[in-house]
Amino acid sequence: MSKPSETRPPLFGDSLAAVPEPHTSPEPGGWHRLKIKDRGDGWKVFGFVSDTHLCSKHYRPDVLKALYSWFAREGVSEVFHGGNWIEGQAKLNQHDVAVFGLDAQLRFFIEQYPQEKGITTHYIAGDDHEGWYQQREVFSIGEALQSKAHSMGRRDLHYLGYVEADVELAGSRGSAVMRIMHGGGGSAYAISYRPQKIVESWTGGEKASVLLLGHYHKISYNLTRNVHVVQGGCTADQSIFMRKKSIEAHVGGCLVRLRQGKAGAITEFVPHFRTFFDKGFYARHYD
Repeated sequence: MSKPSETRPPLFGDSLAAVPEPHTSPEPGGWHRLKIKDRGDGWKVFGFVSDTHLCSKHYRPDVLKALYSWFAREGVSEVFHGGNWIEGQAKLNQHDVAVFGLDAQLRFFIEQYPQEKGITTHYIAGDDHEGWYQQREVFSIGEALQSKAHSMGRRDLHYLGYVEADVELAGSRGSAVMRIMHGGGGSAYAISYRPQKIVESWTGGEKASVLLLGHYHKISYNLTRNVHVVQGGCTADQSIFMRKKSIEAHVGGCLVRLRQGKAGAITEFVPHFRTFFDKGFYARHYD
C-alpha cells in the first residue's frame, strides 16, 4: 500500500473531469429499495462502518482492511458507510491532513479503500470533512466519488445521499425502512444521548425501524421508540481536535444480523461489534 502523500497540490489537482460542474446545492436525503440477500437461515447480514477518514494522518488502514475481511468471511454482500470517508480540508484540520487536494483525496480513496469480491459499499456523504468540499464548491461530492470510481474501474461503490438516506428493506409481504445518517454537533456527556435525541426528534410518519449513525466516532446499540440504533465507530485514531476536547475514539465496525416478519417488520436484531486498540498497542506488542 502506498503511503499518503505529504505534498500539497492545488485544491483540484491537475484534473477533475469526473466532478460535476457547480450547480444548485444538492438536497439532503435519498431513497433506495434494496433486497439484502437472506443467507439461507432466515437472517439477513450486512456490515456497517463509518468515519473512515482516509487521507488523515490518523487513518487506520489495518482496521478497515480487517473489517472487510471479516465481512467477506461472514458472507456479507452489502456494507453501509455512515459518512466522512475522507478527511477533507478546512482550517481546523490542517495538522491532520496527509493528502491535500480534492482530486488527490478522491483518487487515494478509490485506490486504497478495501475491495472484496461480491461486496458493494453503499455510502452517504457527511456535511463535514468530505462535505466541506461540497459546501465550498457547490457540487455533489458523493456523486463525484462514484463517477470517478467508475472511470477508474470500480463498480462496488454506490452513493446513497447527502447527510442521510433511507433504504427500504424488502420482506416477503412488506418492508421496513433503515436510515443511514451522518449526525451533527459534538459528542455528548453520555454515548447514548445523541442517538436518543435524534430518534426523539423524528416526527410522526418519518420514523425508521433501523438507524445506522455516523459522525460521533462511537460504538453503541440503543433501542429508542422501537428504533434499533447502531453507532458504527471509526477507523481513525484520536485526532488532535478530539484530544483537546477529551473525546474518545471507538475504533472498529459492526456486523448486523436481522430477521424480518412476513409483513417486513424487524423481529430480531443482533449487532456484532469488532473493536481495536490504538495503533501504538500493536507496535508495542507485535513488533
